[in-house]
Amino acid sequence: MAKKLRRIALVLNLQWPYKRHAGIFAGTQQYAEEHGWRSIVDEFAHDTLSAARGATRPYDGLIARASLALVRQAKRCGVPLVNVWASSPAHGRLAAVYPDFRLVGEMCAEHLLARGFRNFGAIAPSKSQAQETVVGEFDRLVREAGFVCDKVKIPQNPWRDVANWRQTERAIERCLDAWQPP
Repeated sequence: MAKKLRRIALVLNLQWPYKRHAGIFAGTQQYAEEHGWRSIVDEFAHDTLSAARGATRPYDGLIARASLALVRQAKRCGVPLVNVWASSPAHGRLAAVYPDFRLVGEMCAEHLLARGFRNFGAIAPSKSQAQETVVGEFDRLVREAGFVCDKVKIPQNPWRDVANWRQTERAIERCLDAWQPP
């Protein structure tokens, strides 16, 4: 009897041009190929699952930037879900895989300090737990080395509309205006 082909849905917001999204996608594709899985990009998996009836499950599993709606539908359908979004509203409620964001901040600080940089700044979205952790560790190590890191928080989607874009511009301008050149 032939082995059943596993169908894994990916919900990764691939429309956003972030390396981490593309990296997760690439890693899941490699794993799927190595293990004979079929991966399906379904950015609307919560709708696909909500249409599922009876014992029929459209997927054997989900790897997703998990929204609460997706968590609810996956649970209702009995489809296992792994979250890859550290700032997910479902954070801590289900299995998850994240990068070591503290290590990312540490590597950034060590890289720049080792090259003689002495003036530091960081721009990060205001609602990103991942970026807060990266910037927090970066800032801690820069301060430990005796320097200051100017930090700016911007909207999560600065390009969403003109108001967000203007808010982003003003935040960056305020930060730049306060800088003292070496």
